[in-house]
Amino acid sequence: MNKLISLAPSLFLSLGIFLSQPLFAIDYSLIGKAAPQFDLPSLSSEKKTIKLSDYKGKLVLINFWASWCGPCRAELPTLIKLQEKYKDRNFTIIGLAVEDAPFIERFLKDEALAINYPITSGKIETNKVIDQYGNPDGMLPYSVLISPKQEILSIYPGILSEAKMQRVLGRLLDNF
Repeated sequence: MNKLISLAPSLFLSLGIFLSQPLFAIDYSLIGKAAPQFDLPSLSSEKKTIKLSDYKGKLVLINFWASWCGPCRAELPTLIKLQEKYKDRNFTIIGLAVEDAPFIERFLKDEALAINYPITSGKIETNKVIDQYGNPDGMLPYSVLISPKQEILSIYPGILSEAKMQRVLGRLLDNF
């Protein structure tokens, strides 16, 4: 028992060092650079593919997500509200699902979610894109804000705050 007690400080120190290390490598050096282009299958019947280049001239929030990701699911209502609020102000969200279409379609049907922005799918293809956007470990959710000139403005790992995004989008859209 005394040996266990004497090990406790070193165990807590080791745990503290581990917890202080970043769990995911995010490449923030991409901010200010050209956004990598993509052409991914659309889940919408309107278009066969979704290309970032089709949105040139708009402020775009790219959101990487998956139906099995709890934080991603929790974030969806915020994204739907943001799209609804800013859709007429030269803004759109593009959802890039890191899983294949049947899983996304089943999830959207089961949850009766009315996603009001374009969604792509494709596990292999989207994982390549998420890597190009500075997230080689595939952290989800993960969002990237793209300027109308298609440059990376901001990177947001984790769940987006609705209040923060309203401030950011309101300010940016007033300037574009």
